Amino acid sequence: MRYWLLICILTCGACPSGLAGTRQEILSELEASFQRDLVNAWYPRSVDERHGGYVTGFDNAWQANEETNKYLVGQSRHIWVLSQLALFEGDTGYSAQARHGVRFLIEQMWDHDRGGFYEAVTQAGVPIEREKKSAYGMSFSIYALSAFHAATGDEEALEYARKAFLWLDRFAWDSEAGGYVDDLSLDGDWTRKRIGNGDTLASGSKDYNSSIHILESYTSLYTVWPDEHLRQRLQQMLEIVRDRFVQEPGYLHLIFERDWQPLSFRDKGRDAVLGKLAYDHVSWGHDVETAFLMLEAVEALHGEVDAKTAETAKALVDHALATGWDERLGSLYEGGYYFEESGPLEVVMPNKIWWIAAESLNALLLMSQLYPEEPKYWQAFADQWAYIKEYQIDPVNGGWMSVGLDSDPLAASRAKAYRWKANYHDARAYMNCIRMLRGEFHLTRH
Repeated sequence: MRYWLLICILTCGACPSGLAGTRQEILSELEASFQRDLVNAWYPRSVDERHGGYVTGFDNAWQANEETNKYLVGQSRHIWVLSQLALFEGDTGYSAQARHGVRFLIEQMWDHDRGGFYEAVTQAGVPIEREKKSAYGMSFSIYALSAFHAATGDEEALEYARKAFLWLDRFAWDSEAGGYVDDLSLDGDWTRKRIGNGDTLASGSKDYNSSIHILESYTSLYTVWPDEHLRQRLQQMLEIVRDRFVQEPGYLHLIFERDWQPLSFRDKGRDAVLGKLAYDHVSWGHDVETAFLMLEAVEALHGEVDAKTAETAKALVDHALATGWDERLGSLYEGGYYFEESGPLEVVMPNKIWWIAAESLNALLLMSQLYPEEPKYWQAFADQWAYIKEYQIDPVNGGWMSVGLDSDPLAASRAKAYRWKANYHDARAYMNCIRMLRGEFHLTRH
């Protein structure tokens, strides 16, 4: 029995005893919203029957933008969601919609000359040669194809998941310093990371965003292909994320140079920091997401969670709640910064982004079930769901707005889908939280 599952969580869902009714109410609300604002909002309208794959762009009322290019991350995320829906709903046609995307990925986005997947293609599937390749994008192809294999047993999907892993491991793994380099040429050569205003970071840098999603994708692939080399890389990535990227008292540092020196603009002054926030800030959404991904990875590797990983995951969630949580309305802000190394953490990116709300919902409920003696997690989870209902879900057109209405009063008029907004964060949150509240989630049912 895992050391951190101190009591049985199946009898009350690990919520405080006085909130049992609230637990059932939230479960019913999540189940209804899952169908209305995720499943029915996105499918089958996202399936591009004309060109293949999935539509990238929708306006606020779900009218498609048919001129938008198709990107590896977005296409892969739809395959993953549909594969998970096939398992969650007992198929009902979702595997066929997922297969539609798998065919596009393999036939139109795989580089048959150089290997690896293209980062982007046109609407009709013509490769955009000026685009680079990336470990971030490749990780999502592995995530998607391994999930499709898990849902259907499709061997070709598993074959291409393995091929993507082997290509990524051959070209992006740093055999001297460890870790994966994100920015790659079409041939797989390392490139310099552009960080704005003409500045670049020398080739070989590593960032947590690609690293946590490599961890995520390798976890998924390992569950269907328990290869020894993959196991070693998964273990290494768990240790790199947990022991390199996570900083005291519980947040991820964004970018390191090849030799693991942290990229930071703190010593250049406040204006320099604010001008480079995309490359140096505390992202509370990534922190709570990483807490979940580490726990999932270590369970896949060892069948249980060790004390160090559990403590690190808890620290990430605790730090986010203590420093990035809106105590008035709920939900995490987008980002903050430690302008003084031992000083306070200042909110510098105050938007409430949809994917952060989704990852918070998932992580907070998970922590409430792993640590039922600490009611703060359940209360924050309930407050997060209340926030999503009030400010994140579009009551007119359905689906989640990209930004909460409290931080952007015009959010309802903005696009429902674009290059970086699909539905994998919210889909995962819905399915995981429903399973947790039903007592069926794999990390908490032992």
